[in-house]
Amino acid sequence: MNASGHSPPGQSSSWNMYRVGDYVYFENSASNCYAIRRIEELNKGGNGNVEARVMCFYRRSEIPSSLLPQADKHHWGDEDDFEDEEDEEEEEQQEDGSRRRRRLTRAWLKEREVFLSRQVETLPATLIRGKCSVTLLSEVETLESYACREDAFFYALVYDPVHKTLLADRGEIRIGSAYQATVSPLLASGESDERDEALLEERLWNTDHRIAEEQVDKFLIISRSVGTFARALDCSSSVKQPSLHMSAAAASRDITLFHAHHLLHKHEYDIASALGALVPTTGPMLCRDEMEDWSASEANLFEEAVEKYGKDFNDIRRDFLPWKSMKNIIEFFFMWKTTDRYVQQKRLKAIEAESKLKQVYVPPYNNKSTRLTGSNGEIFIRGKDCDAYPNLSKYSWIKYKKYGIFVSSSTIEDSFILDKSTFSSSTAAKLAQLRPGLIIEPGSPAGGTNKSGSGKTRAAFYLKTTPLTRASRRICRGMINIHHFARKPGTPIDMKGVKADAISKMSGMSEKKIRLYNKFTPKKRVDMSVVVQRLGQKDIGRQEWLILTPRSQLPRPVRESFPRPNKRSDGSYIYDRVPSSYQSTPNHNAILYKKRAYDERGPEGPASKVLRPDGRQHIPNVVPPKGRVATLTRIQGGHKQVISWMDAPDDVFYKATITTKKLRKRLPVVQLRRAARKPFKKVISFPA
Repeated sequence: MNASGHSPPGQSSSWNMYRVGDYVYFENSASNCYAIRRIEELNKGGNGNVEARVMCFYRRSEIPSSLLPQADKHHWGDEDDFEDEEDEEEEEQQEDGSRRRRRLTRAWLKEREVFLSRQVETLPATLIRGKCSVTLLSEVETLESYACREDAFFYALVYDPVHKTLLADRGEIRIGSAYQATVSPLLASGESDERDEALLEERLWNTDHRIAEEQVDKFLIISRSVGTFARALDCSSSVKQPSLHMSAAAASRDITLFHAHHLLHKHEYDIASALGALVPTTGPMLCRDEMEDWSASEANLFEEAVEKYGKDFNDIRRDFLPWKSMKNIIEFFFMWKTTDRYVQQKRLKAIEAESKLKQVYVPPYNNKSTRLTGSNGEIFIRGKDCDAYPNLSKYSWIKYKKYGIFVSSSTIEDSFILDKSTFSSSTAAKLAQLRPGLIIEPGSPAGGTNKSGSGKTRAAFYLKTTPLTRASRRICRGMINIHHFARKPGTPIDMKGVKADAISKMSGMSEKKIRLYNKFTPKKRVDMSVVVQRLGQKDIGRQEWLILTPRSQLPRPVRESFPRPNKRSDGSYIYDRVPSSYQSTPNHNAILYKKRAYDERGPEGPASKVLRPDGRQHIPNVVPPKGRVATLTRIQGGHKQVISWMDAPDDVFYKATITTKKLRKRLPVVQLRRAARKPFKKVISFPA
């Protein structure tokens, strides 16, 4: 199936079958060019629809224009750009045929160039409109070799949509003398090599040693035993290898054997001196490789990085493990591939890949719409409807969707015209240039160059009231509060009632009177100096009303309602005992919950118990039961009085029950706060 929705003859089923790894066209917008994507996975959703997880490729028109010179310099170096429209005709007359051919090839390559990105997105498989091919630009091939293929694209740079940068892809072939090793000339027969071999290479093992192979094997066994014992002494190794078998397995790795061979070679294959170096005075020698030296969290980070970037160790080190060197990461990678964890992950990936879809069939797509609206308001007219516009140029719809170019069409089914009459206004063009996301309606009054007007947009509007509306604001003040609605512009207004009231009040008014209601006269505020003079201030230079009067000169009241009591010698106030209103009643001879004086107690034995009016006994310093709390809180009637600490009642402890808490939650917030501020008042009713 090609981009137009028709499959080649004899290849209907195979051409509409899409597999993982195919490069396809995706139609994200009916009026824009196809998006080029690579299928990474095919998944079936819960509703039965197939979704494709794809990798994004960007066209030159989809990246910032500031990055295009960098891409041109990567391909053609510092050559002059021959795309100046003003001098185009003069240059075409002067340049020869080869230069013109190279220029056409360059323009074609700009149409076919895309930029790889690491961005992955998920799209419905029903939006696939055909297959294409995207290849990495090879340095051993010419650019013209890509020009003879249809639906062929190439990429050479990687675009980062987050940081807006262009980088060279890692798949680069280095060709040239700058990348070749320097080979010294061949020595003639009998000629000696004057180079110092010690600077060129280092010998690590000599096969002509004087000891037997059995002794070397015994030394290696001793080195493994020393490594096991060293791991038992090391605290960090004991945590990683808690058992003896794990420590012995770690001590038998290649790093221990390499170290043992190095000691033998260093001590000239003397086993006695090598054993002394294997176990120095500081303790047994401990040798670790990268697999043992990395922590579990670092290994998990490495597996996550490999899952995301693959074998791109530069990105792994930059984004996940910046504290590790490149040597550590590469060495750990090849050791990690020998572990059971790698084999298990590979097996799980294989099982997961088998459960996923391998291919999907997308039926041919036929777009029957003949009139489309672009993102900037332009109108696309397709098919036979183009005959109604004989004066406009007809372009190929397939070429536009695939490559984003305007090429003359050969058939009426593939033709389309672009109507920019709704976008020809200079004001609308400036709006679209300054605000790319602005949508201009096709039916807006944006005429040609001879008509004045601006595009009607969805993002901006202007409200202009009529004189009658402004007059109704003052006439209908009984129905609407202007200040209230000005503070809350989202509150709806009864416009029908305002209109009916305004019509009834304006009937018979002249136009002159209605215009008087539209006049706005700013308020003239009197200067502050005039206000001060009216208040009696004569000397403006000295503002006496701002000077505080001394406390000794303040006027004294004739009678103080609450005079301060006298003070003792130590500075404390002397309070007179105020008799309680409850105590003055004839039926109560004593105050409830009053602390008994010393003289009221008997000389011997416990204090006598106080009898309440209801016949119950009262024991001091005992929390009363729940039924007595209300009596205690209302005992003084809510009146304020000053009492001494000797006459204060006993401490009371209020304990709320589950029922009380439920009733408290049913109280409104206002009533609960009022009860907290005045606890002596009774809460009469609860909400239902």
